Amino acid sequence: MRVVSLVPSLTQMVADFGLREQIVGCTSFCVEPKGLARTARLVGGTKDPDLQAIRELAPTHILVNEEENKPEHIRACTEIAETFVTFPRSPFDLPALLEEAGRFLDEAGVARRFASEAAQALQDVKAAVRRRQAAERTPKRRFLYYIWREPYMVAAEDTYISAMLELAGLENAAPKGGRYPELQVAAARLAGADLVLFSTEPYPFRRRDVERLREEWPEAPEVLKADGQLFSWYGTMGVKALKELHRWVSGDEQELVRRF
Repeated sequence: MRVVSLVPSLTQMVADFGLREQIVGCTSFCVEPKGLARTARLVGGTKDPDLQAIRELAPTHILVNEEENKPEHIRACTEIAETFVTFPRSPFDLPALLEEAGRFLDEAGVARRFASEAAQALQDVKAAVRRRQAAERTPKRRFLYYIWREPYMVAAEDTYISAMLELAGLENAAPKGGRYPELQVAAARLAGADLVLFSTEPYPFRRRDVERLREEWPEAPEVLKADGQLFSWYGTMGVKALKELHRWVSGDEQELVRRF
C-alpha cells in the first residue's frame, strides 16, 4: 500500500491506523505525526498540490476532502489511484467516516474501535449538556468563532466547527451568508455574542490580537483561545476532540478552550 493524503487530519488518521510507513506523500500542512516529512514526500499544499509529484509516487490510495481540496484536484486524484473523498459536516458524521476509512485502507478492525469511541463520546457530551442545562436553566450562550484577521472571518453555521460548539449546547451568533463570512467589528457588536473564541489555526491568534480587538471593541465579551486542531480536525483527532468537549461541558480540566 502506498498512501498519499492531501488532508492534514486524515494524514494523522492513517498513521493512527498503524499505516505511517505506508504514507509516501502528504501536504506541507500535514504536521502530524511529527517527523513525517523525513519519510514522506511533500506534494504542495491542500489548495495547490503538485499532481505530477503525486503521479510519480505511484500511490495505491489517496485521501482528499471536498472543503480543503479543489474539485479539479480531486478529479485528477481519482484518475491516479483509488481515492477516498470526505466532507464531514458535523461530529455526528465521525463514526461513519472512521469506519469507511477503515474499509478503504483495509484496517476495519482498528477503525471500528475508533468509531466506537467516537460514538460513546458523542453520547457522553449530549448527556453532560442535558445535565448542565437542567441545573442552570439559563439561555444558550451565543458564540463567535474567529478563524482569521485582516479581515476578521468567523465560522458560521453549516461548518464542522460550529457543529462542535452547537453539540456543546451553544448557539452561533455569526451572520448568515457563507460558511466563513467576514465580520467587521461594527457587525460583531450587533451579533449578540457573549463568548468570543480565537482559534489557533488557520490564523494563530495570540494575546496581542485580543488586545487589538479590545481597542476596537472595549465592551467585547469574554475572549478565549480555542484549539483549532481539536475543533476542526476530524478522523482520529476528532475522537480526542469529543472527549475534550465532554470535559469542557462538564467543567473539568481540558485542552479544548483556555485563557490567553
